[in-house]
Amino acid sequence: MRVPSSLRQRGLRFNVTPLIDVIFILIIFFLVASHVVRSEAREEVALPIASRSTDVESPPRRLVITITADGQFLVGNQAEEMLTVEQRIQLAGAEGDTPVEVRFRVDRDVPYEKVEPLLMACAKAKISDVKFAVVTK
Repeated sequence: MRVPSSLRQRGLRFNVTPLIDVIFILIIFFLVASHVVRSEAREEVALPIASRSTDVESPPRRLVITITADGQFLVGNQAEEMLTVEQRIQLAGAEGDTPVEVRFRVDRDVPYEKVEPLLMACAKAKISDVKFAVVTK
């Protein structure tokens, strides 16, 4: 088989356009993934120490509530008032058939009086899967 004269003069070339497209897609994916990971654990919280803990699989829906040492409430990465957090708990309990896990990240210096209204909101919303993030010894 004869190679056409135009290819003989230029030589065979490798098409790098699809390779560049894939690399850009991977870069965008990793940028988005790193932003999501950083947004959930942005605030430094000194978690309480526990003698035992278990690793659990993530349920389909999880609501992460952080209470900082200065008493600020964060849902995900957004600062919220306590009443707004209680409303979000109520909405999470009322949505759909999938179970909801509420995970509290509470600074060890926060008094229980700040956490109790949120636990009561979980009970009213019939959310029984409530967990506290702790640090093991």
